[in-house]
Amino acid sequence: MSEDKKQEIVVLVGATGLVGTAIVRTLERFPLPVNNFIPLASLRSKGKNIQFRGKNYTVREFDPKYFKDARWVFFSGKDGLSEEFCPVAASEGAWVIDNSASFRMNPDCPLVVPEINLDSVGSDPRIIANPNCSSIQLAVILAKIRDNYGLERVIVSTYQSASGAGGDYLEKLINDSYTVLDGGGNLVPGTSLAFNCIPAVGTISENYRFSEETKLENEVRKILELDELKISATAVRVPTLVGHGESVVVETSKPVDPDDVRKLLAESDGVKVLDDIENRIFPTPRQAENTDPVWVGRIRKAGVFENDLAFWVVADNLLKGAALNAVQIAVAINKRDGN
Repeated sequence: MSEDKKQEIVVLVGATGLVGTAIVRTLERFPLPVNNFIPLASLRSKGKNIQFRGKNYTVREFDPKYFKDARWVFFSGKDGLSEEFCPVAASEGAWVIDNSASFRMNPDCPLVVPEINLDSVGSDPRIIANPNCSSIQLAVILAKIRDNYGLERVIVSTYQSASGAGGDYLEKLINDSYTVLDGGGNLVPGTSLAFNCIPAVGTISENYRFSEETKLENEVRKILELDELKISATAVRVPTLVGHGESVVVETSKPVDPDDVRKLLAESDGVKVLDDIENRIFPTPRQAENTDPVWVGRIRKAGVFENDLAFWVVADNLLKGAALNAVQIAVAINKRDGN
């Protein structure tokens, strides 16, 4: 197949999940050439129809044979699938953008947020890791602080929506909420998210942490190229549907003025400042849902370090936290390569 045609074939693994669906919507909005679109999913989704750029596409059961001649392969399935088959897709010459955790900490694979470190993408390897949703929105803000004031330490608590755990978990929250409103049922308080907050996100990791916390800590260090950055995360699942929030305190190397930071962030690509203290107007998950920017507000002195800053960050975890970031990577590479 000619190179021109090859550049226009897009394969999407996990096309019917929350992130996969968001990738389809995002690709419709961005100028990535697509001559043929191949949506792949598990057997239970085989035969479903997906509308994309005015055409109807039938979901096919996952098979690596579809990687042949693809220019782009987006993975939004399970970690094990990515670990086994991302290298297969890359060996066929495709650019592979993986939304799982499989390659994020691989020293040979770039972990990319386009506003920060697109230059880490060379011509090889062709596997690019998409960071964790909570890492992306935090890194976008921290990169600006690093560049202008230096960064010594970060303390962050995340408020992560149900959709971050997948469609089944999101549906369970909705169903459990109806159950509570109808009289309570037999929900287990420590496990059901309905009208609840659960400070245990992911699997048990190390040093009394959970995997969502160590992911964020390690990924932010890698994205910002600050291997020795002191960072501590506490991840909490909260009963919102879409949109992750983060409460952040940072210690900077230089004195920092909150008003200067508001101006800096307001002029930054991909960032929206909403910080009206008199009218109590700040970013919320409902506000961030279905929007592209990383939203930031409550920018103020923390009062715990000599040079410090506190702020609140919100983003749509399915868009900038996953699908949008992945598509932005592909569009930027395509532009860089003159296609």
